[in-house]
Amino acid sequence: MKNYYVSRAVLSAGLAGCVAPLETPLWLSAVFGILVFLVFVWMTRSGRYVVNPEFGATALPSDERTQQIVDKAARNAFVVVTLILAGLVVYYGTVEKSDVPVGLLATGLAAGAVGYILSDFWMRTG
Repeated sequence: MKNYYVSRAVLSAGLAGCVAPLETPLWLSAVFGILVFLVFVWMTRSGRYVVNPEFGATALPSDERTQQIVDKAARNAFVVVTLILAGLVVYYGTVEKSDVPVGLLATGLAAGAVGYILSDFWMRTG
């Protein structure tokens, strides 16, 4: 498991380094990196993932069940985003007859992300 934690620490530091140029304070980038690393630590202890220490840096391989859950959650997120965008196109194309506000498009994408997370959580606990 040592190789897993070392690789995830490097990945977390890299992600924190990507956040640093976004005009965020250095301490906030460091906190972000620490939180990402803590998520990786939680993943090995949560019981939701199969942990194979003999695989080293890839100690959390994806098995068939996990891949099916990811595929279904992605499909559900796609359906949510498609329905929201279709509703916006119909509304702003027939009723409002104006451009779709970017904020609503972003909300549709955010709803898809929430749909993915909720769907993934629901299928893993069931």
